[in-house]
Amino acid sequence: MTDTTLAELRIRRTLAAYCQLVDDGEFHRLAGQFAPDGCFCYAGEVVTGRDALERWFARTAPRRPGKHLTMNAIVDITGDRAAVVSDFLFVRLIDGRVQPDLAGRYRDAFVKVGDEWLIQRRDAQPMAPPT
Repeated sequence: MTDTTLAELRIRRTLAAYCQLVDDGEFHRLAGQFAPDGCFCYAGEVVTGRDALERWFARTAPRRPGKHLTMNAIVDITGDRAAVVSDFLFVRLIDGRVQPDLAGRYRDAFVKVGDEWLIQRRDAQPMAPPT
């Protein structure tokens, strides 16, 4: 297995862990998917650092329990850094039916920290309604 292939597999694992941890409310472990000085950008808010991320997710995520899905990831690795673009879909159970609630695109910067690939910056861009 090449170093690039291993790096991409570890990045994809981080993408999957992010979804499962946010859905399970494991915000301390979720913050651990980010580099120590990593940040999350959404709706004009920028949250930086693991402690701040843990508090922010704990405050905002439980409002809308559901499932996060990340797909169509394009991973470009350069040394110990990577640019990742992926699509996301958030679904909820409404009146007994799984329904889409939010979709969009993540634009991520990843960094290698030890043997892990962690999110340095995640920009979440919701899909805009048609005009």
